[in-house]
Amino acid sequence: MPLTTQYTVRIATPAAGPQSRVRKQFNTLVKKLEAERVRLALWREELPKIRTLADDEYKPLASTFDAHRRRLLVQLDEACSDRTMSKTDREKLADMICTIARDLMQMDEEDELIKEIYNKHSGCDFDSEMDAEKALIRQMVGEATGVELGEDVDFSSPRAFLEAMQKKMEALEREAGQQQEQAAQAKPAKPVKLSAREARQQAEELKLKQSVRDIFRKLASALHPDRETDPAEHGRKTALMQRANAAYAANDLLGLLELQLEVEQIDQTGLDNLDDERIKQFNRMLGGQIDEIKFDILALGSAFSLDMGWDVGQHSTPKAMMRVLRADIAAMRANVNYIEADLDTFSDRKQLKAWLKGYRIVAKDPGYGEPWF
Repeated sequence: MPLTTQYTVRIATPAAGPQSRVRKQFNTLVKKLEAERVRLALWREELPKIRTLADDEYKPLASTFDAHRRRLLVQLDEACSDRTMSKTDREKLADMICTIARDLMQMDEEDELIKEIYNKHSGCDFDSEMDAEKALIRQMVGEATGVELGEDVDFSSPRAFLEAMQKKMEALEREAGQQQEQAAQAKPAKPVKLSAREARQQAEELKLKQSVRDIFRKLASALHPDRETDPAEHGRKTALMQRANAAYAANDLLGLLELQLEVEQIDQTGLDNLDDERIKQFNRMLGGQIDEIKFDILALGSAFSLDMGWDVGQHSTPKAMMRVLRADIAAMRANVNYIEADLDTFSDRKQLKAWLKGYRIVAKDPGYGEPWF
């Protein structure tokens, strides 16, 4: 989708009398749609760069940090068995061990060594805790959405869980559709009586589809490349026809109108002379296109945010997302340096005991250190 076009679609103010509200609204919606198209193109251009930076710098640092934490966990577990450690020292070490272990098992629930260390120092069984929590989540989701999740649902990350939910809902929709088809074939359906409002909405939808279809048919009639014998003109019309097909498939009214202007199928006078009823139909379509592009932008950013553990919708622009990612890379690099220093310090029992004197066990809020769900 182009960032800009030289064929700007606007409806001019009539020479006689003030411009109607629907005409002003048309121009406003076109400007908004153009702005959203630029935003979407920017996200599509910049997001691969952001992902590359995350893959090349953040994720290797995060993997190194987790590997160091695993080493630290084993080191602290061994320190607990040291007879020189007091009861208070062991309580503090157990608190540290459980906190680190819970964080690590968010990344990998199947690490048996971490699980064993956690169970030993927490007095609980990690698998039993997770089974109970997952059962509660399945129950809550079922009560809220009516979707019954099986025990095999993926809880490894928010993104994995949402994808599992989506697949389950799509399967239920397909099943419901099949049942409706079978019922319709078995028994003739009774005519559904629509309310006046539903009838108006249905009629309006048909008008909108017909408007787009009419524009596309005019373009297709003028641009069909098979009617051209000149190779250069055949190539030009083939490219234009591909754009028309893409715009029609996407229900892209603005794209079709821009093509009409480009191939001089309509001119500014033709746009200016559109009646208010037709413009009102166009306004509804433009509003729908704006909503669709906003959703596409949110979906693009949300997928990456879920992978990074960020709040969905937190970043309004790729530039803001890149800024946060660079800050996270710097913070993770510092974390790696800190934990490497801790590994060195805690390897000496005397230094560890001295450090533990300043450590305080803080009462945790419910859910502290729990997996994301």
